[in-house]
Amino acid sequence: MRSAFTLALFFALFAASAFSSGQKDARLSPRALKGLGIEDDKFAELPVQAVPKDGYIVDTYQILPLGESNGFYQIWDEVHLDETEGMVKLLRSDADSNAVWQITLNDFKGVQRRPALLDFKDGTLLAAWESASAGTNNVNLWCMRVAKDGSFLWPLPGVLSCAPKNQRNVSLSRLSGGGIAAAWEDFRNGDPDIYYQEIMPDGSPVYTPDGVAIEKVEGAQLKPRFVSDESGFAKKLCWEDHKDLNYPVCTIAIDLEDLSVPEAGALPLVLSLLCLLRRKG
Repeated sequence: MRSAFTLALFFALFAASAFSSGQKDARLSPRALKGLGIEDDKFAELPVQAVPKDGYIVDTYQILPLGESNGFYQIWDEVHLDETEGMVKLLRSDADSNAVWQITLNDFKGVQRRPALLDFKDGTLLAAWESASAGTNNVNLWCMRVAKDGSFLWPLPGVLSCAPKNQRNVSLSRLSGGGIAAAWEDFRNGDPDIYYQEIMPDGSPVYTPDGVAIEKVEGAQLKPRFVSDESGFAKKLCWEDHKDLNYPVCTIAIDLEDLSVPEAGALPLVLSLLCLLRRKG
């Protein structure tokens, strides 16, 4: 939360400076790039077509380099300060930092924010984002697959979850069969649980619509992340387990090959034993 706020504040100040100087395009400094995890001097002058208009800030920003000769993708959100509306945008740049194309990923009403981007290594992408179109306490997860020319490969955005209450902090990874693995924090039962879904290349879900519970126990389960194998395909699913203030925070990791996508309550005993072993160690 603190890093997101810092990044948002940076872009707000940066945007104000750009507008006051009359610039239409602005560029990130090397210091800002380092804060985004970009160390290569090749990306020392990235075009920020994302300078938001007055009253908007950038809450989340992600860059995917595409190799030395292919340029990079940038994805970001532009959210109004009163959080009544927001949109997600995607830009492709060439190796010389020139914008090739720029698109808006959605035209939903309400706030669209916190995008995640997945590179399929074939020129296509999967973008996912949080949508508050159903209400401020009913944030859902949507996704869209994009071709290398910036066109949409699906006629409509795909649904990762439209369950009641909030779904947040989505993590994406490729599967060896060509599909997509997605995991997120899900508040449909109160405290956040970890839910999972697989999406086929055409956007259709593999499991029950709105995803299935991977861990649904007392306390908070947070920050799902995939660990990839040497080929870049999802191998493990990890997350943090926070039961209460008197319980140690555990990091749980499960091999996807062994994942039977259990119904709620099938994992608590195993997870508790793992946490106890970690505490004793």
